[in-house]
Amino acid sequence: MSYRRMPWKNGLGSTLELATDATTNAAVGGSPWTWRLSIGDVPVRAAFSAFPGIDRHIACLDGAGLELRRGVERIAVAREGTAFAFAGEETLEGDPIGAGVRDANLMLDRRVWRGELTIVRNGAAMPAQINADLVVMYAAQCAHPLECRANGQPILLRPSETLVCPERVEIDFGSEASTLVIARILRTR
Repeated sequence: MSYRRMPWKNGLGSTLELATDATTNAAVGGSPWTWRLSIGDVPVRAAFSAFPGIDRHIACLDGAGLELRRGVERIAVAREGTAFAFAGEETLEGDPIGAGVRDANLMLDRRVWRGELTIVRNGAAMPAQINADLVVMYAAQCAHPLECRANGQPILLRPSETLVCPERVEIDFGSEASTLVIARILRTR
């Protein structure tokens, strides 16, 4: 799978687009995308670009940490577990703690999708099952390919690969340390 490096809408950074429905939508004359999973480099404190109608989920993937500023409120972005969710219309600033900060970012057109983003860091054996209309999983770090079952079919998820699967993914984290970015995407009903 090849990834695209895209400049931020505000021009102050870049994002690595891991997966999106842009190609599918463009083929049927639709909007550029209705969902997108990406990894963003956060080199300096900067305002988030406005994305009206988009729900966003953000988690700190690499680096010492990331703080969001909403007016005078300070929000520490999770490094593990469920990501921070906010509306794309909100005025927020991201402030990296030190160098080398990267975030995982799930963007969903709220007319079509709802969902959640989770960062899983696990060094112990722990099989898991993820259910959604669409499961998108990125192997940010793993020493060896992870054994998965996508709708019952065996598949290996290698380091830096992304899996996009409708409905159900089962994964065995094995006994080695790994970091996964997992997006559960559900149709708005």
